[in-house]
Amino acid sequence: MYQRRSKWVSLGVVILTLAIMAACAPVAQPGAAPAAGESGTVDLSFWNMPFVTQEVSPEYVVQWQEDVKEALPNATVDEFYGPGTYKDQRDRFLLQAESGTPDVIEGLVEDTAAYVQAGLIEPLDERFAAWADSPEFVESTLAPLTINGHLYGIPYNTNARAMVYRTDIFEEYGLEVPTTWGDFVETARQITELTDGETHGAFVCSLIGDPRAAQEFMSWYFQVSGGENMFTVTDGEITFNATVDELEQVLTLYDELFDTSVPFPAVDPNVRGTGWPVEDPGYVAGDFAMVPMGPWLWGRRTESDVAMDILENKTGVTTLPVAEGGVPATYLEVKPIMLNAYSENPDAAWELIKFITSKEEMGRWLADSGGIPARADSMEMPEFTESDIGQWLQGFADQLPISVAMAPINWGPVAEANLRAVNQVIYDEQTPAEAAQDLYDQIVELLDTGQL
Repeated sequence: MYQRRSKWVSLGVVILTLAIMAACAPVAQPGAAPAAGESGTVDLSFWNMPFVTQEVSPEYVVQWQEDVKEALPNATVDEFYGPGTYKDQRDRFLLQAESGTPDVIEGLVEDTAAYVQAGLIEPLDERFAAWADSPEFVESTLAPLTINGHLYGIPYNTNARAMVYRTDIFEEYGLEVPTTWGDFVETARQITELTDGETHGAFVCSLIGDPRAAQEFMSWYFQVSGGENMFTVTDGEITFNATVDELEQVLTLYDELFDTSVPFPAVDPNVRGTGWPVEDPGYVAGDFAMVPMGPWLWGRRTESDVAMDILENKTGVTTLPVAEGGVPATYLEVKPIMLNAYSENPDAAWELIKFITSKEEMGRWLADSGGIPARADSMEMPEFTESDIGQWLQGFADQLPISVAMAPINWGPVAEANLRAVNQVIYDEQTPAEAAQDLYDQIVELLDTGQL
């Protein structure tokens, strides 16, 4: 284990950029008095990735816009929902949050600690405790968003990473669903050969900066670590728990999946260095037979007749293959809705958060996109109990007992280091052992320099 006390300070580049912005325009302060728009209503902004990247349908967004007008008659919510990908959204928020825009931001649990470290989001524990709906939230979804005793986000979406696979291909060729990493690699190579490369056996994300790639890496890591987190945080002190051997095991899996020395690779070498924009549409188009996945994929079944047939009739959901000598474990995703500490309208912004995470709106959002609501009462809605999506979601809900939440640190630099090591391996620049040692040393340096 490696320990060092975390330095909870903003990165120099962020401070410098914010200073320049401050010189150009007045900056709101936390708790500032509300500002009204020309119509007498409060102007609010809400950044989130799903509305931009169409992880929810355009029809849902239109309905959401009508619903929020009715629910918050004294507020106008900007219909610009942010710059797009989570990375772009996070980078922009770190730079401009002190301007007061956006008032409310959706994101990944990995983002929360970075925003807390920079002092950009407001603690919500007092507001949440006073909200009559608070008992409806699943306790395990709140824990990853609680840092130093304070709740910094309201969860709306939770899921555990599983594996989806083409049941028709497995049945046609008499294949067994793999349960170990070795079987995973071998079965994927068999599928590539049996289909003459028309369908590659597997796909895993390897794009640096891609959130899905970082999450898949951690799913594999949790298995070799015995289900323990890569970091623990106690009274502000961060402990780095990974070993070089554990990191080498994970990198060896990537090396074998992308191995081009065999006649029929498990993963198409042409998709090295790509992420979820290739993974999701590729699976529903029939390009890959096995992929680590979350329940959102269900939302793609309307993209084409082929996608609908594959998802509704030819897909199974199962536990990720497990490392030899490891334990069944996977990444727990929790997506929070957070309140900008510099919002000019914090009370109105909180009302917007309550609307977004209400029983009905949370339920409709997750039923449209394919996700497990963080509220127990949302799962009782007809959208889940009387539709095919309920059965689909159950396969992912079954993984929750073995899922592991990320530690509350600034994951950005670690995720980048992890994926750079993956790319060193899959492009044959380093052996897994060499890349693992370099990765370990890089993370120790990140900890030493207070970047986590």
